[in-house]
Amino acid sequence: MSSSTDLESIDWSELSLERLQLLQSRISKVINIKIQEKLTRSTSNFTKDHKYKASLAKVFPQSMRSSLFNNQKCVFAISLGSKNFVYSERVEACIRWISDNFKNCLVLVGDSLHRLTIEAREGIEEDLAYLKAIRTGEKFIDDHYLLFQEYSESCQFEFKMISEIGKQLDFDIYYEELQSLYGRNESFENTVNSFAEKYLNRGRPIEAGQVQDPRQKYLARRYLLEESALFACIAKQEWLVFVYPGSIKTFEEISEGLHPEVPEPLKQITWVSLGLKRLNAKESK
Repeated sequence: MSSSTDLESIDWSELSLERLQLLQSRISKVINIKIQEKLTRSTSNFTKDHKYKASLAKVFPQSMRSSLFNNQKCVFAISLGSKNFVYSERVEACIRWISDNFKNCLVLVGDSLHRLTIEAREGIEEDLAYLKAIRTGEKFIDDHYLLFQEYSESCQFEFKMISEIGKQLDFDIYYEELQSLYGRNESFENTVNSFAEKYLNRGRPIEAGQVQDPRQKYLARRYLLEESALFACIAKQEWLVFVYPGSIKTFEEISEGLHPEVPEPLKQITWVSLGLKRLNAKESK
């Protein structure tokens, strides 16, 4: 009888909780050993060439730049669909920079948030967009898990799905506060609308007629408001340094204190913008 048949024949519900926990512990240890073996095989026979290098571009607020690394933990915000997260070489450059500068990193995968991008670009129904977004988030982790593990000796990486954060009560509270602020504060309204315009033109181009579609504009605005509420939830848990390859003007402005009426945890965030440089053959060694 095969091992797979043996496993399928077990009535797992008959096992005690203690027995299941013991099995889980043993299986986890074997999985970790297998991962390390695979990593060893994949790196022992060659020296990896790095195609990109990440470097510190800007810190907001600027006053935090000199003391940035006093905080030994950070959030790596993953924006699914963005070119910097589609190509593994760019992701690895960010991971390498983070592992050089922080001891702990929360990898925040924007799975459920990505549904809004799918809706805006593909025009499919919300339920289908949500399922596709969740699968995209899972695929990102599947595709990059070993890559993060390569740098786990110097930095402990922990994965967290945005969809988990969205279930928290605080999320609804912060989202309502941000919606209200958008409706009554012209400065905040302008920055959200500016983000929405760039968001709709990000990545593969959308036809000019589509950009003006009210539904797309609504989805783009909602993306930023939801993302802001989700980040506030994370910041409330004392994850206050956010690392991102590129620039998101809204969060830079919030960190600089230009929107003082946003939820308090958002104002405590230090926003770190990384620059990515493509290396030539000599530099990549």
